[in-house]
Amino acid sequence: MKNVYLLIILILTITAAYFTVERDEQDQAQEIKQKREILALSSYGQVTGIKISGASIDLKKTKDENLKLFYEELQKLKVDRILNNEEVKEELLSLESPPKLKFTFENGKEVSFILGQKIAIGQQFYMLVESDKKKHWLIVRFETAFPADMKDKDRLRSSIPYQKFREVLQTPESFFYSELKE
Repeated sequence: MKNVYLLIILILTITAAYFTVERDEQDQAQEIKQKREILALSSYGQVTGIKISGASIDLKKTKDENLKLFYEELQKLKVDRILNNEEVKEELLSLESPPKLKFTFENGKEVSFILGQKIAIGQQFYMLVESDKKKHWLIVRFETAFPADMKDKDRLRSSIPYQKFREVLQTPESFFYSELKE
């Protein structure tokens, strides 16, 4: 009889462990999906307008290759973490006059990307994404190739990726309409 009780306890323990692990995996998959959706412009529909550095870009007059290059640069942005409300202290995360990028979509929705401060201990930085009256504070990184000496201890704290993304957010209006040099 003692063995039957031990077998029942063992089965219950294995079942509980399985469901706990399964739930954690589902939570992780949901978090990954949410990270991807926040930056996926295709989930909002067709882009009808871009406002960058305070200038409105007329998509009908832009050069396709320039627009493609701009979108390719934006795809290098990756979300490391979504901050929850308890972690957000906007006065510590945001800049005084931050670069801002705003997309307008055919369904009337607007999504804004607002650059925050760089994190001192890494290459990541804060970013605010506003859409549908929702605010998401993110810790993001910009995956760009830059020369770094492997012996350099401070290469992992480099501000180069942050500065490169800042440059993307400050792309001059003329870029979208002019011919690219080869």
